[in-house]
Amino acid sequence: MQRKLMLRTILLASALLISIQIGQTVDQIGISQVYAEKPVISFGIGNPGIQTPFVQPTWSDTVDNWDKYYLTANSTMTGEGKIFTLRDKKLIALNAHTGKTIWTFKDDVYPMFIYQEGNVYGTLSDGSLYALSASNEKKLWQSSIRIENLNYIKVFGETLYALINNYTIAIDVKTGKQLWMNTAPQATYYTSLGIMDAGDVLFQTISINEETNTTQQLNAIDKKTGKKLWGMINHDFPIKIEAGLAYFVKENNQSEEVNDTERSITISVINVKTGELKGSRVYNWDVIAGSRDEYRTHIPFYLDGNDFYIHQNGSIARYDFKNYKPEGKPLQTYSEPTYDLNSYPLQKVHRGRILFGNWQNGMLFSIKTVNGQQMNWTGDNPSAKTVVYGKGVYLAQTDGILHAIDFDSGKPLFRVKTGARQYDHLHKEDGYLIIQTPGKLIGVKLPSSLK
Repeated sequence: MQRKLMLRTILLASALLISIQIGQTVDQIGISQVYAEKPVISFGIGNPGIQTPFVQPTWSDTVDNWDKYYLTANSTMTGEGKIFTLRDKKLIALNAHTGKTIWTFKDDVYPMFIYQEGNVYGTLSDGSLYALSASNEKKLWQSSIRIENLNYIKVFGETLYALINNYTIAIDVKTGKQLWMNTAPQATYYTSLGIMDAGDVLFQTISINEETNTTQQLNAIDKKTGKKLWGMINHDFPIKIEAGLAYFVKENNQSEEVNDTERSITISVINVKTGELKGSRVYNWDVIAGSRDEYRTHIPFYLDGNDFYIHQNGSIARYDFKNYKPEGKPLQTYSEPTYDLNSYPLQKVHRGRILFGNWQNGMLFSIKTVNGQQMNWTGDNPSAKTVVYGKGVYLAQTDGILHAIDFDSGKPLFRVKTGARQYDHLHKEDGYLIIQTPGKLIGVKLPSSLK
């Protein structure tokens, strides 16, 4: 008995000595406890993900990667159940339902073209303009005009307008014959706004580089002759054209003076043909201390039908645009989202909701115009491309998963594996969602609720 007690004492003493030497402890029954290194901090529980059915793509096909041309605009277009895109620098037409190639245009084309009412318009690699029948690739005409590195192309009515550097060229869409050419000598380039149809007048925006700064100018061009009718400095396109009058927001740059306690939006009412000022509207408000307006130098605004929305002091004010009254008060105000510091207004109203985006994760959320109720459409990873078509919200995520969500209810509907981290555009054509990833197109049949 004494021998067993002595042995136990020796073992406990040895364990205690060892634990002291290596920084361990001894429990009440004499067994040492070995602890792993403790983290400095640990938090977060992860994301269970959105559990919706995976939908298999109907088809997929390889196409040219847009990075080859350093250009994404107008590199893929859709219409009449077809997809018009490039493969091996050749213009091709695919069936939106099956992905099968319908035709391949034999000539090399420049990677900018448009689809308009049954025809495809663009330039060949040598710079000449062309028109094709979208149904059978038949060349309708090829002009003798050479336009290298086309900046912009658009069709309004019976006229095609091609923009290159500081030139605007008007082409008859039926014959390819040049109608006129307008030159803006002072322009350094056309802005991203391009051109706008204003009845008998064409609006175009140009950028002018001066010694100290760069300004934007809006020009009004006579559609018949190509002559400049009038111009205005620091104006974007009008927010509305009606009864021969254009409504322009004038110089929406707010004062940066700390003591300036007023903000305003001024609208100039201009005769479309003459440029004569026919009236003006001023919407003004006082700055509330601590609000976003203290540091905003550009006020978000947008027109939806007869509703004119202006962001003011962390709120959104809705005015009756048709029945303007000087010093008039807004019909309704809504609180801007405050829970998301990365939010920004998309300046768009859809299906009765004011839309916002998120700079950081590409998600979408909104404010309901009826009652100010907030709603969001979110995935389970950052969205590289977020697109809305009708009742469908599509989030193409950086983890290679695309989520489809019902716009009205916010309910996730299905998922698609794309395997991509980058997307150019998502097209919707004849009941199919066309997903454009680098060097690949994926066709997904949409449920009846989203067609």
